[in-house]
Amino acid sequence: MKNLKIASEEKLSVCIPVYNGADTIRQTIQSILAQTFKDFELLIVDNASTDNTVNIVRSFTDNRIKLYLNEKNLGCGGNLEECKKIAGGDIVFYISADDIADKDALRRVYDAFQSSEDIGIVTRTYYWFSEDIFKAVRAEQQFREDLTVSINDSYDKVKSVIALSGQISGIAFRKKFMKYTFSNIYFVEMASMVISVLKDTKAIILKDNIVAVRTGASCCNPVFFVNSSMMTWYNLIDEKFREDKFKDLKKYLVKNYIANNFVGLVQIKNYGTFTQLLREISYLIKMKWENIFNLQFWVFSIGSILVPGFILSKLVVFYKNKVNSVFLGNIKISLPGGWQ
Repeated sequence: MKNLKIASEEKLSVCIPVYNGADTIRQTIQSILAQTFKDFELLIVDNASTDNTVNIVRSFTDNRIKLYLNEKNLGCGGNLEECKKIAGGDIVFYISADDIADKDALRRVYDAFQSSEDIGIVTRTYYWFSEDIFKAVRAEQQFREDLTVSINDSYDKVKSVIALSGQISGIAFRKKFMKYTFSNIYFVEMASMVISVLKDTKAIILKDNIVAVRTGASCCNPVFFVNSSMMTWYNLIDEKFREDKFKDLKKYLVKNYIANNFVGLVQIKNYGTFTQLLREISYLIKMKWENIFNLQFWVFSIGSILVPGFILSKLVVFYKNKVNSVFLGNIKISLPGGWQ
């Protein structure tokens, strides 16, 4: 009866923060409107776009859609914060304007919150796609069952919740626990809220890939690499786990999450500068000196330094589309019949 009471009272807000999303937002909206769970408001908060985003949103006539226009660009974190302020629901579900939701995504998220009143976050695993929504080219950690995680659980479980906060799409919160402000720093906007809420409540990791995340130029803006992604994550972890009781957890996260991102070197080589590449390699060693004995570290480091960018980028595309996609062939979301 307790859960039925929760379900009868809680309302759901779906938030799409967007900036210049004209090329993709139509499909994102369609995937939300096609949900098997129907009782929600869809808030689209435009961050002073300069393209045709607003006109595309206005072309939809569904009365669940509410469009808000920021007078100026607030940054990614600022727009996430604006979504939070506007949302009228007890549960706030975020999805980026270039990603696609599984048809049962909202139902899975809503039901997870109904399991207990102390659930503050529902997160998920997910995969990346390029042109074909049903073809995964890269995937996050997969799970055999849903997991409930508190800050006092194993370090590995806590790490999983934090690692899954690198993408906005598919993460939801009970609004009453969102007493904190989203960071406006690249890479950690969503993670800043996830970690803060996790310290107060519990999170559920859904085993299902309820969102498909689109790869593309928006992920490879050179401005993203001006500041070190590793140091950005390190500073966030250091800030959020400053208390002495989290000393060992902080060390674990640095060595087993932050200082393990060898794949990021390839992205920096392709879209950043050589100086930025060397900077990240040095941080991988400073944060975890044991990396000097890791063959994978040397393969990615030396390969990123020596292989010309135009060759490396082609190798990455080939690996994702011809190799990785084969191994990930059973990972896909479900969409309504007739999806284009």
